[in-house]
Amino acid sequence: MAVFFDHRIEAPPSSGDPSQLAWHPRHPILAIASSSSTSTSGGNVDLYLEQGEFVESCHVERPDKQATALRWHPMKPVLALGWESGEALLLSHPSGEQSPLPSTHTAPITLLEWSCSGSRLVTGDQMGVLAVWKLDARGRLQGNHLVKHDYTKALSCCIFRAPPPGEDILAVLARAAVSGDERALDQFTWGRKGRSRRSLKSSQQEGLVFYVSTVDGKVHSVDERGRTAVLLEVDSPVQKLFYLEKREALAVVTESLTLSQYTLGPEGGAQELMKVKLSGQSGRKADVIWTNSGLLVTATGEQAIRVWDLLRDDNFVLSLDEALGFERGEFSWKLQTPTEIEGTITQLQWGSSLHLLAVTSASSGVVILWEHVMLAHCSQQVAAVQLSPSQLSVSLSPGDPPLTLRTHIHIKGVCVTADSVTVWSGKQVIVHELSGGELRSAGVFQCDSQVLAVQADNIYTVEPNRVQVRTPQGTVKQLLAFSEAEGNPVLLSVCQTYLAVATDTAHVKVFDLTRREAKAHCNAKNLTELIPNLGALHSVKCNASGSQVSLLITQVNGRPDRKVYVYDVEMDTLLHFDFFMGRPLSSLSQDELSARCPVSHFWDERGDEARLLVCEAVPVEAESATASDQDMADVSVVTFFCTQEHGLLLHDVFSKPPGLQGLLGLYVPHYYFSRKFRKREEAQWEPREVLCVSDIFKLGGIFVFPASNPEESGLAVEAEAPAPPAAAGLPPHMVSRRPLRDFVGLEGCDKGTRDAMLNFSFYLTVGNMDEAFRSIKLIKR
Repeated sequence: MAVFFDHRIEAPPSSGDPSQLAWHPRHPILAIASSSSTSTSGGNVDLYLEQGEFVESCHVERPDKQATALRWHPMKPVLALGWESGEALLLSHPSGEQSPLPSTHTAPITLLEWSCSGSRLVTGDQMGVLAVWKLDARGRLQGNHLVKHDYTKALSCCIFRAPPPGEDILAVLARAAVSGDERALDQFTWGRKGRSRRSLKSSQQEGLVFYVSTVDGKVHSVDERGRTAVLLEVDSPVQKLFYLEKREALAVVTESLTLSQYTLGPEGGAQELMKVKLSGQSGRKADVIWTNSGLLVTATGEQAIRVWDLLRDDNFVLSLDEALGFERGEFSWKLQTPTEIEGTITQLQWGSSLHLLAVTSASSGVVILWEHVMLAHCSQQVAAVQLSPSQLSVSLSPGDPPLTLRTHIHIKGVCVTADSVTVWSGKQVIVHELSGGELRSAGVFQCDSQVLAVQADNIYTVEPNRVQVRTPQGTVKQLLAFSEAEGNPVLLSVCQTYLAVATDTAHVKVFDLTRREAKAHCNAKNLTELIPNLGALHSVKCNASGSQVSLLITQVNGRPDRKVYVYDVEMDTLLHFDFFMGRPLSSLSQDELSARCPVSHFWDERGDEARLLVCEAVPVEAESATASDQDMADVSVVTFFCTQEHGLLLHDVFSKPPGLQGLLGLYVPHYYFSRKFRKREEAQWEPREVLCVSDIFKLGGIFVFPASNPEESGLAVEAEAPAPPAAAGLPPHMVSRRPLRDFVGLEGCDKGTRDAMLNFSFYLTVGNMDEAFRSIKLIKR
């Protein structure tokens, strides 16, 4: 379940009403153009970080002109700015260095566009003057403009054609030369003699062809040499241009709400594929978004969102249904919990890779919303579940009422033990002791670590090439160093007295925490030697004896791997279970596990049991989601025995019970789950006119917000059985225990019975009936 943390920007006194927002596509940096509060005609451009912090060094102000265009470099933290005066400049973060472009424009800048690699910048103005600039690998301007054209009409849109697929350019040139193309023959000969295949391929595939539109409805092409020609002409001014890479086609949306598609020839020219009139209010500017999945989403002032699948020539409508927020039958759309912002929302802008949304409203100014999956952590039978950005419910036992922990920070991480609850924001760490059923403050310190682990009185944080061992007050008392080849620690996990550390170079190392100082339990292992196609380690957990480390990974292509891996520290070997194929085979039907992907994994936390591993697995179509964000009925819980002698043995599979959110951990004889906790869909509301592609739908990272939000409703707990009622002022119980299959009816057994029952289950799984019989005899005694 996801929530949004809100951060109001810390705007300087000189900044007035915001007019434009622009997120960097990779870095969490937001650019805001605004009017000046100190000048009636002046304007400012300021940069802010992900929590709204003002970057003082990057303030740009003009006393008599407004900013008209903002555009970030696709990779570097360099912002192109355009002004009413025709001035254009580059602003670098974090230095604040300003690099003015040579004077070329005398009219307001109407467009700024970077090439895919960022090596070219296009500037255009209201009088139709266009210029192309070259930049180096650091994003610095190289001399004067390369090309300048005057189209005599105001420029409205610009889009670069995506570079072609990675076919060897020499092979392409050879085929063209054989067919009689002299230019290709020259390039082919020159490329073989004077340049390497790699550099020639890079040059040819940089993607320097672009298309630009003017207000008279014409679309012009500009090739890699700067030559321009009229490509096509439509019936009204162009509002949006989109390039369809799979079709090598251009989509055009006009102000008269006509959508056209054109195929693009290799030597120029465009052939119309289709033309359709979009529904909407005439004379009103539409908001149009192109998604990575190939959908065109339009909001045209109606109480509906229209979605066009240009690849399949299909379309459908999402109506703002009062009860559900979307039309029944649209199973691929997921309703999101609304976030309330005061005042009418006028602008929305997604940005960076951190799921950040900038929102402008008449009453609130600019607010940054950070999409955050609600946190939960369970250890040593203590569990904490996040209820709001700054509040946790802490469960000590099912029979006792939960404790409430409220903090002054937005909680971005939580770690519990039998004696403490530790939370952190990425800038500050707060430690609370658990004593006598109460929470007491034990320490607060500043720390930039994004991951953290706790064992006894030690807190483990990370920084480049090392792990810091701290006291609850933040004092560093030991450093666990990693070499440059081993990389930077990025994942931490504690089980009993062992700490597993994973790095950004796919190395794993386990530390023994039984002594006063942590000692290496094994050498750092480079898992790329054992796992082909390994892109990055996604999650790492060690067992209670430190002998086995389980892993979830992402592949080189960025997709999650469909296997759970177990690295044997002592034997230096790797095991795996393939959830997609449902192997290794067992007595269970293979269909029960086929076409699935693991999303979480936990070892039994008891110190005397190191064999039992449990995973959550989801259908492959949902594999991009995380376990804590699963709201699906079809989630499997899979248990394994793992030993050196027998390897990884499938023990049990069952469906996650309804009403439960996600698996939190395993402490035999129980699994621990978080309960679902969400707002009831009871509010009755009338959607007003749609201001932009906006509110309760989500498709591939796009949210759709209405001009007004529904009223906040009460909170409820959904579970398989009714949760124990919460006392006044206390949060509801957010944790549920479920016994393992073989322990139903034996939940309160003593240690001897528990160990014998586990041995019986293990030998039964192995197929050793004699040992299983001996174990069951111990249970009867």
